[in-house]
Amino acid sequence: MNPRSFQERAAEVGNLLATRPLVRTVNFHNTPRARASEYERQVAQFARQFSPVGEDDLDRYLQTGHWHRPKPGLIVALYEGYRNHYDVMVPILERHGLVAWFFVITGFVNAPVSGQWAFAEQHDITPIPEEYPDGRIALSWQELRALDGRHVLASHARTHTRLSSLDAAAMEGEVIGSQQDFEAGLGRPVRSFVSYAGPAYGEFAPADRLVDRAGYQFVFSNYRIQRLR
Repeated sequence: MNPRSFQERAAEVGNLLATRPLVRTVNFHNTPRARASEYERQVAQFARQFSPVGEDDLDRYLQTGHWHRPKPGLIVALYEGYRNHYDVMVPILERHGLVAWFFVITGFVNAPVSGQWAFAEQHDITPIPEEYPDGRIALSWQELRALDGRHVLASHARTHTRLSSLDAAAMEGEVIGSQQDFEAGLGRPVRSFVSYAGPAYGEFAPADRLVDRAGYQFVFSNYRIQRLR
């Protein structure tokens, strides 16, 4: 991108931020208890400035272009599916009236406790050593079912693998297989999907078709959120 086009894009984004009630996102990965007081301060500040966002809120906003709450919306995204999301972040967010979006790697949740560290090491997941003496470092389906309805559960694919590196069968397992995991674990499909370091929807046709087949409504990337249906 040349300097002129970068400046033009920066001006466009600056104008949007200044004139429209955009929905923002803030991302968390591992959330260890040792940092709980830091998260408490951050979330308290978020709650003063932003409104919670659920999937119905996002659907309405992307469909109409109008935000219906007095404060701008904030999506609090929790990535990978660490156990400490449930133990540490959920109580903090609920104290301050915010909604978490859990982007869960379903293979991580499905891994037996004895194999979760090995799965993490193989798939760019970074748990905290010795945080949980029993060895379980991933969310459980029981915890996810307890969160369902109170917060948003979404897919971060099945194994946290870059989709563009996969053949057709493996890619299908990541996109459609993850949705099947949710249907088995929750009793329903989820509405939102984000891949690992992948391109935005519309830039990688094989994955796009699978995302559509799996029935996801929203696709998240580093640069945008898209409503497919």
